[in-house]
Amino acid sequence: MAALLTKVKARMTFHAHRKTRGLLEGEYASVFHGHSMDFDDLREYVPGDEIRDIDWKATARHSTPLVKRYVAHRRHALALLVDTGANLDAVSESGEPKRELAIMLAGMAGYLAVRNGDDVMLIEGDAAGTRYSERKGTEAHLEHLLRRIQGAGTRPAVGASVGVPGPESGPRGGAPRPPEAPAGSDIAVQLRWAAEHLRRRMLLLVIADDVRLAGLDPTLLTRLGAQHELMWMTMADADLSTFAGANGTPYEVTDSRSVGVPDELLVGDDLWKEYRTAETARIAANEEVLRRNGVAHVRVGSTGDALIQLRRLMRRQRRGRN
Repeated sequence: MAALLTKVKARMTFHAHRKTRGLLEGEYASVFHGHSMDFDDLREYVPGDEIRDIDWKATARHSTPLVKRYVAHRRHALALLVDTGANLDAVSESGEPKRELAIMLAGMAGYLAVRNGDDVMLIEGDAAGTRYSERKGTEAHLEHLLRRIQGAGTRPAVGASVGVPGPESGPRGGAPRPPEAPAGSDIAVQLRWAAEHLRRRMLLLVIADDVRLAGLDPTLLTRLGAQHELMWMTMADADLSTFAGANGTPYEVTDSRSVGVPDELLVGDDLWKEYRTAETARIAANEEVLRRNGVAHVRVGSTGDALIQLRRLMRRQRRGRN
């Protein structure tokens, strides 16, 4: 079985005409100060500072005692908060299974952290509950976390949040669904767990389905934003108009009966105009919720776009933009 992390690494490359200093510039900076080899800046001496930290040459120039500050060598901790409920059995904007997209996004972010010598942990679950892992900073641990995301769903990843049946997805495909299926998605369950249980300040990256956020408890985002460096990646839904008709009737993936929408309801331009208007309004409302709470956010529609969007998210987080 091919390693999932190997597939992630294969995607983590840019084709550029000029040399670059690294894969991604300025991944993240230390928020701590302490003793190390990396000088940070000077500040005025205050009672309690160690005498050995005084910069005597700078003090002689300014007539006020100045001490050196250094960037501390401390490991960051990246928490990947991933919705692994039934909505991951959907297809993304590109037509790829959302579970594959979630693995790619988590793998890229996790690999950058491990490459920096930082720890990674996984918080994943569905509406029924939340599971979490320990923090480690190895590629073997990251591979294990990606396998957990992959194995969280027992249903073939071929539908959409309102999706389409595939060749082995139910009555239309001729093969029965497995009796076990993940519970429906509810990202609020995982967010609430993180707010209540994560005591250490972390880089918290949410990888969520394209769900309506207007009903989300706003205090959750406020609390998590105050406790952690909060970032959000939305896996964009497929355009359901491409599934209309007898050969691809949409159905609700959280309904085990997989009963599709009657074909007679899927004809006519008025329906699809109304659908696109509603989708545009929902996306705008979601972005406003995240913007209002100061959460850096991007939408990702394909694995091919994953690295570009991750880079954009990190830039927005660094600049304090949503």
